[in-house]
Amino acid sequence: MKKNILVVAAAAAAVVLGLTSCSGAGSDTSASGVTITFAHWGNNQEAATLKSMIAGFEKSHPEITVQENWIQSDYEQKLQTTIAGGKQPTVSQISNTSLASFAAAYQPVEVDPSAYYSKNISSSMQVDGKYYAVPFVVKTKVMAVNGKVFDAAGIPVPSADEPMTTAEFAQTAQKLTSGEAPNKIYGSARLWYGGWLNVEGGSLYDASGKKCTLDTDVAIKAADDVIAAQAPTGFAPTNLEAEGQDMFDWLSIGRVAMQPDFGPWDIAKVVALNDPSIKLVPVPGKGEPMEINGLGIAKSATPEEAKAAKTFAEYLSTDQAAQDLLTTAKSSLGVPVIEKSLDAFRSAAPDLNLQAFVTAVDQSTIVPSVKKDTQIQNDFNNEVNSRTALGAGKEAPSKVFPEANKACQAVIDGE
Repeated sequence: MKKNILVVAAAAAAVVLGLTSCSGAGSDTSASGVTITFAHWGNNQEAATLKSMIAGFEKSHPEITVQENWIQSDYEQKLQTTIAGGKQPTVSQISNTSLASFAAAYQPVEVDPSAYYSKNISSSMQVDGKYYAVPFVVKTKVMAVNGKVFDAAGIPVPSADEPMTTAEFAQTAQKLTSGEAPNKIYGSARLWYGGWLNVEGGSLYDASGKKCTLDTDVAIKAADDVIAAQAPTGFAPTNLEAEGQDMFDWLSIGRVAMQPDFGPWDIAKVVALNDPSIKLVPVPGKGEPMEINGLGIAKSATPEEAKAAKTFAEYLSTDQAAQDLLTTAKSSLGVPVIEKSLDAFRSAAPDLNLQAFVTAVDQSTIVPSVKKDTQIQNDFNNEVNSRTALGAGKEAPSKVFPEANKACQAVIDGE
């Protein structure tokens, strides 16, 4: 049965492109002998996965050739350069957090939320109420824990299904902390402020992306909690102790008990470790920020290229054969966006609780896409790292954050 999930409005012509949810059958393959380009990022394993997807697509759609453009560093900067130079890829991978910065270069699309198992997936591809990309892969965060440390302390391992409250997490982490450097065992790896802000229920921006919210009580409390965690009497390593260290390595040897910022790209590490004491559970509280990658179709594409791009985007987004490839025991791009492929995702590492990544899709909130987010984030990080104990400073977040919020708002208002 067909389900239309994407309609591309071409700037030069009124071209309507309907996506179907079935592979090959029912697809519009009127584009004949056309070549399109596809830009993406990723490490060697991720790039190999995308190559296999492209190979599968070309096998089922021999009338379309996909030229791969693997951008291995500075992806967004180089993508912007191709757009400015009039050589934009026909299809390009784009993060929901960066979509606003590139929306003007993409053809508007219509996305049917019912094609995906969570409303968060489809809503991530919106800017000012319009869709500019079709969802492709979800990158949620979970928490990895070392059960041996819990057992040694006589504390139960956190639930595989229900997230801890932030208060429960802090109390548990403190109880798990013991000893003295250099052999000290920490209850948690260092907390990333950007992630902990979401865990506490806060955000850098409001839901519209038009207002900065760094002056709110929750934003300041999150900073105070992160600073307290890494204090000498806290439960996480200090900046100096963690410098140059891999927190997953510390988790694997029992130097830290919990790692709250664990992404799907690290699944292969746990599989290779083959240690049943390492378990995956939900992130505490409201969950960490969730990234969803989409596929945008160039506004500059000809009608023929746009039809081929639509067929390609359809395949990567909703075809089970493609979505089943997203995660294996050796590499993971992330969580599938269609329900039919969730079993394949979970079976990639059946001894791990990969369902925690799926659960996080609804637990997490979508961070609004803001055009100058990179500038705002850089300015904010420089400010708070230099002035507060989130970095090398000593000033109180309650003083610094309202000032940082004014600077953030000035950037947004000046767009």
